[in-house]
Amino acid sequence: MTNVVIGAASGMGAATARKIAHRGRLIVADYNLEGAEKIAAEIGGDVKAMACDISNQTQIDALMAEVGDNLEALIVTAGVSGSQAPGRRILEVNLMGVERVVRAAEPKVRPGTVAVLVASQSGYMVPNVPELFEVIDNPLAPDFMDRLSQILDVDVSSPCYQLSKRGVHRMVRRHAKSWGLKGGRILSLSPGISDTPMGNEEIDNNPIMLKMVEACPMGRPGTPEDIANVMEFLTSPAAAYMTGSDVLVDGGMSNVLPMNAWEGKIRLPMKAGLAPRF
Repeated sequence: MTNVVIGAASGMGAATARKIAHRGRLIVADYNLEGAEKIAAEIGGDVKAMACDISNQTQIDALMAEVGDNLEALIVTAGVSGSQAPGRRILEVNLMGVERVVRAAEPKVRPGTVAVLVASQSGYMVPNVPELFEVIDNPLAPDFMDRLSQILDVDVSSPCYQLSKRGVHRMVRRHAKSWGLKGGRILSLSPGISDTPMGNEEIDNNPIMLKMVEACPMGRPGTPEDIANVMEFLTSPAAAYMTGSDVLVDGGMSNVLPMNAWEGKIRLPMKAGLAPRF
């Protein structure tokens, strides 16, 4: 059996790789190959490091070829934040890239295979706009970016980040049936504000996030280990009846999210009843 963690060079990906390494063969992949190699060396044993930028189909295909036909768990923590890239790049990685990984992995799904894709609690901030969801539910369409740009400004980072994560929530619902027919499962996991390199960069650029942490029920940011513990459960037989849904691991952060964050950002008439659905 082979387990795969994409985005394993740091943060929650590295913590998850350490957590599940006892299961057997493990591939740790990241766009930062040097970082992945460092984690592989630290874990030791039957661990292979590979380069994988999930916006690069060739690297995804090479990774899946290395997996072979014994995929046990696929965990995707790779992504870029609103402070790290412009809107289009965020969508290319966080939404289009994750969809590419899921489609490449699907032929390898067998009874017991499970995928967990990291989304975000910020995905719950996206308003319920059917026209918007119709576009993000087909992120690899040739005209995806053109159609989306008719609805919102795809060069603005913050809404594109939130939208990419809502897209992952919806992605696991779309693929759950095809995976289930093969005996597999697919889920998303939504962290809140986390004490990771990416999370800390976001806090530095958006001080209001500290107030959100203070206001949330747990009163602290999440840790990589908080996420890794839930990842271990979701990818284990103990979670065998869980699929097609999102799991919030946010310390209650969703209770204090600003629900007016999308005002003025949709290029469509806003209709009554379009509040976010949890």
